[in-house]
Amino acid sequence: MSPSFTTVTPKIGNPLTFVLGLIAIIVTLLSTSQPVLALEYEYGNHTLEFSSRSRIAHINADKNARAASVLLRLNATSEWNTQFSTLFEIDHVTLGWKDKFSNGEHFNGKPVIPDTAGNDLNQALLRYTPVNTLTFTLGREAVNFGNERFVGTNGFWQNEQTLDTTGFKYEFGSASSVVYRYVDNANRINGQDAGKKLSPSDSNFVANNGVRPAPFLGDHDHNTHLLFAELNESDFSKIHAYYFHMDIKDAKALSNQTLGIRYEYKGRWHKLRTLAHGEFALQQRTEVNNNANLQYHDIGVGMGYRTNEMSVNYQRLAENDGISFVTPLASLHDKNGWADKFLATPNTGLRDYKLHYIWRKNPLKIDARYHVFHTDNSDSKIGEELDIDLILKLNRGNTILLRYADFIAHTDNHSDDQRVFLMYTHNL
Repeated sequence: MSPSFTTVTPKIGNPLTFVLGLIAIIVTLLSTSQPVLALEYEYGNHTLEFSSRSRIAHINADKNARAASVLLRLNATSEWNTQFSTLFEIDHVTLGWKDKFSNGEHFNGKPVIPDTAGNDLNQALLRYTPVNTLTFTLGREAVNFGNERFVGTNGFWQNEQTLDTTGFKYEFGSASSVVYRYVDNANRINGQDAGKKLSPSDSNFVANNGVRPAPFLGDHDHNTHLLFAELNESDFSKIHAYYFHMDIKDAKALSNQTLGIRYEYKGRWHKLRTLAHGEFALQQRTEVNNNANLQYHDIGVGMGYRTNEMSVNYQRLAENDGISFVTPLASLHDKNGWADKFLATPNTGLRDYKLHYIWRKNPLKIDARYHVFHTDNSDSKIGEELDIDLILKLNRGNTILLRYADFIAHTDNHSDDQRVFLMYTHNL
């Protein structure tokens, strides 16, 4: 049965009512979530693991939305001998309040919370390791490169993105590696039922002539090559270098060729920690413009002392000749604000100025981020956003997350948006 929760979270200007709304969400989650089971079974070289995640989401915008969902995951790994191993992972997602939100598979005029119901073969992977330093893979795989700015699983959502791939990983030195993947298909977070035709009952059926927009397809057919190298031989720094040739047949406009490098530094002097990073990438999108060279910059510095850490960051997805830098295989929810206003880079490009504060003291972590967003072509202000995570790690396998995002628009092209997520994860 779907939950009957009807509380509408108000604007933050009414703190008491806002807190009461959050309490109602917590009570609802604890009273409606399916039981969380702990299961890990080993027999010889075979391991079976069960994990789960329950979540309630609420959006307060021009139109409100709310969703409840439970993810159950079964993971089986086997080492058949010293060279061959397999991985199988099956997901089941159950939804509540199905008529209270759009999810990319179905649209009803309400904001999108991209969680879809059903059963999914999330991973099915064969690994062959002829020597300790070299592994070949074939199958469906959850692929995360570096900080997931370009390639990631979008794992915050209940149905994560996986890739049908083949390739290899070569390890060298103490902790360095080169990874290559050929991608045939991207199994996207919108789910396997999000085909090219919209249901006549969908709210945007007429506006789109019955055709599902490419960003909401459950599958993207690919002819893509991904090359990612990590040099990690220092105690204080590491380097990522990458080349991605993405040919996305179902979304040609998002195809791109991207070459980049990233440097990260983390140092320590007694109880004082220092951190810095710099990244630069060049991109061409020949399907939409043969001449425009697009740039990506990500620069940040910070300092930590005891339980506190503060950093500032500047990220630029450039615009050139009317088109902008894109990252279609990224873990997009994790980037440029948790209100998900910039899952697709605006045609004006995007500049994200961010102030980031972290406080840690077991079992609690507070992660606060303040963004100011500007266009790249004119450097005019788009909006600002406050993001806050409260993370309670009960033990190694159980975590409670309360996530809050508040976007304030400064242009007519965007609207104010406030989002709350409450999530309980067991060993995912």
